[in-house]
Amino acid sequence: MAITISGLGSGLDTNALIDNLMAVQRQPLTALQGRQTAVNQATAVISSFSSKLSALATAARALDSTAEFNATAATSSDTASVTASTVGGAVVGGYDIQVTRLAREQRTQSRTFASNTTALGLSGAINLTVGSGSPVTVNVANTDTLSDIASKISSTGARVNASVIYDGSTWRMQVRGLDTGAANAISITEDPALQTGLGLSTPANTYQTAQDAQFTVDNVTMTRATNQVSDAAPGLSFNLLRTTTSAVRVTVANDPAALKTKVQAFITAYNDVVNAGHSATGYGSQRASNAELSGDRTLRGALSRLSTPMASAVPGTTGRYTTLGSAGISLQNDGTLKLNETTFNAALAADPVGVSRLFVTDTQIGATGVMGTINTAVTDLTSAVNAPLRTRQEALSAKARRLGTDITRMQNRLNQYGEVLRNQFAGMEGQVGRYKALLGSVGGLITTG
Repeated sequence: MAITISGLGSGLDTNALIDNLMAVQRQPLTALQGRQTAVNQATAVISSFSSKLSALATAARALDSTAEFNATAATSSDTASVTASTVGGAVVGGYDIQVTRLAREQRTQSRTFASNTTALGLSGAINLTVGSGSPVTVNVANTDTLSDIASKISSTGARVNASVIYDGSTWRMQVRGLDTGAANAISITEDPALQTGLGLSTPANTYQTAQDAQFTVDNVTMTRATNQVSDAAPGLSFNLLRTTTSAVRVTVANDPAALKTKVQAFITAYNDVVNAGHSATGYGSQRASNAELSGDRTLRGALSRLSTPMASAVPGTTGRYTTLGSAGISLQNDGTLKLNETTFNAALAADPVGVSRLFVTDTQIGATGVMGTINTAVTDLTSAVNAPLRTRQEALSAKARRLGTDITRMQNRLNQYGEVLRNQFAGMEGQVGRYKALLGSVGGLITTG
């Protein structure tokens, strides 16, 4: 039980005295708590820095191969019939595409009914098989409505969907495959009562059969199960929208704007890393945002490793373009990168292969490329065995735990010290009270004498 001290015996504000004494003793604890907070914040800074490095690696990987560096775009002469897009590695040139048949899913409908909420009075089993899949059985009860049967079919887990449609006077059920292509045809059998009543197994009620798309690419006939074709031409994806009476021309051309966007994204990610490192450790007149990381060798070492390939000659390059700076990507005094678009565009126009060697890894042209170097550096710094940043973060976390243990111990000692003070002052108050009572008694005797 806590001891309450009134101070009435001595006339002193003993609670204030205790608070002041405790405040003096609490100063080392407050300092430790502040240190722990700083260490925890430093751990978060290292984690954030590592995340920025991962973003840098992602931006580098978007430029580390010839296919990715040679950004292309596809255009169609008839976007209502065929659309196209490049997905990497598309060869510059053109393709003539003619669509003779679109891929479709099977659609089957039932006979018509006057209501979708009245029990049909039909019972039996409907068996459905989609392509080469396992058959499923739907058991229909006399009390089932058209909507009930549709719900049961949709709930089988088969790649089909059943719904009820209304034409303005009658209701019918539509069973529709979820996948296009002849291989996804739906086989439906019904018990006799249901065949007569519903008619899903009646061939004439399948008004759209499952079929493959059929088209030609440069007069080569092809078929696919879907209308989205991604393997007919290298790095090119087609979307077939309708049949055509003449060839649709799909043109693949270089896309300098897309390349410039990738390069700028890399520069932005790189500068984000540099600025984060400078903010954390301090740079020039800029003080470190966290005293625990002031001048931190791990972070500064990471920045140093990243900056080396930015200013060095790239292995495998020859001629005019051997450094990023020669192609318009220069290292600034503060360690950040800057793109000179005029110089970059001129370099691409003059020697596109020479510029690509600065970026890509391609053994056929003898290019090692800066992007692969950066990607390797990020891996070494963040996730490899004994990666410096991971090791630094683990060391900070361990330090925070040790400080937490010290804080707990010091808090316990402080609590004990406070209890001792309260007991001592309580004893003093009691003693002073007894002295006052004794003096009062002596004074009374003197007066009456």
